[in-house]
Amino acid sequence: MASIAAGECQSPKRVGDPIKPATRFVMVDGLRGLAALGIAVYHIWRYQPALKSDPEVFPAIELMPDFLDFVFRKSWIGVQFLLVISGFVIAFTLRNTWVTPREVLSFVGRRVVRLWPPYAVTIACAAFLLAVCESWWGMPPPVGGSLTISRVLSHLGFLQEILGEAPLTAAIWTVCIEMQFYVVSVVGWGLAQRLFPRPDPQQPGPSGWGVLLVFAPLALASLHIWNPLESTEPWVIHFLNAFFLGMVTWWTLDGTVSSRVFGATVGIVAAHLAFQWKLENALALTAALSIFVAGRTNHLHDWLNWRWLQYLGRISYSLYLIHYPVSHLVTFYGWRKCGDSPTPVQANLILLACLVASIAAGHLLYICVEAPSGRWSAWLKNHRPG
Repeated sequence: MASIAAGECQSPKRVGDPIKPATRFVMVDGLRGLAALGIAVYHIWRYQPALKSDPEVFPAIELMPDFLDFVFRKSWIGVQFLLVISGFVIAFTLRNTWVTPREVLSFVGRRVVRLWPPYAVTIACAAFLLAVCESWWGMPPPVGGSLTISRVLSHLGFLQEILGEAPLTAAIWTVCIEMQFYVVSVVGWGLAQRLFPRPDPQQPGPSGWGVLLVFAPLALASLHIWNPLESTEPWVIHFLNAFFLGMVTWWTLDGTVSSRVFGATVGIVAAHLAFQWKLENALALTAALSIFVAGRTNHLHDWLNWRWLQYLGRISYSLYLIHYPVSHLVTFYGWRKCGDSPTPVQANLILLACLVASIAAGHLLYICVEAPSGRWSAWLKNHRPG
């Protein structure tokens, strides 16, 4: 879900000083790449076929140590990191934005321009596979259910979860949550600018009290009321506590709120976990603490600065979108070549080929669709009315 390209930040002169924007958040890009890779690995491993002769036997697992099997089955945890990263980056992106009704439309519209084209291409690919996999190639379709116009249109409008339509592919539900979060964040930022006098009347940044008054009650309600409910999962309110952890991390690092606010936020989440354990919330807290420590120690600009990981961070959104339909095709084509009964070694090589093909497809989708969409979004930002 690499919703928005990472923000920018320069190394402060002293540990603990407010961060000043200048260079890329290299660590955030690295975390984004790891998260997308983990989610792809999870889906490839989780949905591998079983032997037709014995539905309880998964050849690839027979060769894999129990520890790695456990890690692969838990690599979905990347979703929680992506939610926190999104909150962090959106808080950074809004820092110099004066919100008006026109800016709300512009802000959300630019994100649609950036995210929708690769998303739409993925939906088209998934719909095509659902339509032809069984009839043309004799392969099981990647998802169940029939292909209908309403199902496709609901996906293209980011509404499938809300309208109760079955997903056409894995993972894309978070993009729908992201779109809702953009609306909540920009409207909430605008309210915060008007609730209290700003520290600098010439700058759009609201006071710390303003952002806390708007967002903290929503985050608390999300943590204690909405997040435990399955009925709220199609809505952003279910995940606002994770988004807020990312936002308050940035606000602390840039000096909008004090470190005591961040400490209180961490304490509230930790206390809630002690009484009502939920792995997703523990992972979100871990993500926020990781980014905070990197920022406080002046390492947001250099930790995780490995070329391969930065590359994955760059294509993470496209990889996140396209990996499932691609891996589905590669998996069943490989199984067919092995007579639908691959050996454990063959099964693992097929899954490895799925990952390689998914990364290659993510790169292609990034180069051909996501990158041009990002440039268009940037052009719209630079040319929007004052």
